[in-house]
Amino acid sequence: MDTNNPLIEKNILITGASSGIGKSLAINLSKFGANVIMLSKNEKALDSVYDEIKEKYNTEPMIIKCDLTDLNEIKSQEITDIIGENYSRLDAIIHNAAILEKMSNIENYDLVTWEKVLKVNLTSAFILSKYLISLMKSALVPRIIFTTSSVGRNAKAFWGAYSVSKAGINALSEILSDELETISNMKVFNFDPKATQTSMRSLAFPAEDRDSQKKPDSLIEYYLWMLSEKSNSSKEIYIEFGQSLKN
Repeated sequence: MDTNNPLIEKNILITGASSGIGKSLAINLSKFGANVIMLSKNEKALDSVYDEIKEKYNTEPMIIKCDLTDLNEIKSQEITDIIGENYSRLDAIIHNAAILEKMSNIENYDLVTWEKVLKVNLTSAFILSKYLISLMKSALVPRIIFTTSSVGRNAKAFWGAYSVSKAGINALSEILSDELETISNMKVFNFDPKATQTSMRSLAFPAEDRDSQKKPDSLIEYYLWMLSEKSNSSKEIYIEFGQSLKN
């Protein structure tokens, strides 16, 4: 393996790849040789990331325009077919896409927003994993990486559907890890990036000083570890920014 490009020829799907952590991952993983499959509803923003990757790196990125609020079994199969037609296999899925929408107590939380947040943050991760696992069976270091939050493990007032969705992601990651442990070499991780400079963080904490937060690029070492053979022997599902990574 090229040590300068440790992800050379690996094919990695990133949801929510048009901005924030997802955009940073798309660019940085391309830098290390990965062919990134970028999924988002914002095609214009995806085009911009795609052009930057093609200009800087010798990889084969792909754009999949998809609004996760409309995702169903038929569209999930179509996404699987598109990836299967363009790549020999899928090495990793990074479930990064998430929305907050609003901070509200439960008494005033409307059902439309509740269902939208759960659809984007939780249901999409379930249904994409369900279909895409079939493309990962020939991968040497297959990975499914979810994105969690502290409010998924310790729920707090006003976090509503977002907190519930992350609690669901925690359960889903544990279920998949347990189901796949004895039948494949696939590893499942659930990463908590902690406070990071994103638009969602600004919405949740509008009075917070953005400049005091770390930028998404600072997370890359954790993703590189999770995606590499270095994490093969790890028994942990939950990884959080700031913890020591064991080789």
